[in-house]
Amino acid sequence: MPSLIGTTVAANYLVATAPFSQFGTRQVQIINVALSGIDTTPTIANSNLSKAVRGLQAMAEIYAVGTPTSGNCQFIIAVDTVTTADSTSGGVDSGTGYGKLEAAINASTAGSSTVTAVAL
Repeated sequence: MPSLIGTTVAANYLVATAPFSQFGTRQVQIINVALSGIDTTPTIANSNLSKAVRGLQAMAEIYAVGTPTSGNCQFIIAVDTVTTADSTSGGVDSGTGYGKLEAAINASTAGSSTVTAVAL
């Protein structure tokens, strides 16, 4: 069987360079959402976690939601969907923050959230 290693299939095929979350797939980013009360009763209907997820979904495609603890919850999101929705941050936190994601979460929860990128 012939080897396909020398064949150009995609820009990131068979490479191991940053970002390490992209191996022939969309780039993902883990973000942390700090929000008071996000960890209290997250399983009930219309909890702060549920509201935060809905607010975040309006601005980014979510791949996974972590278990909330101590006022924090981590999410895995598709970077290219954030780039379109949050032009102030350029997708991944570039030093200017995730202002539009925070605004969407705050509008959904009536809280004050802080969104930060988690290093992979």
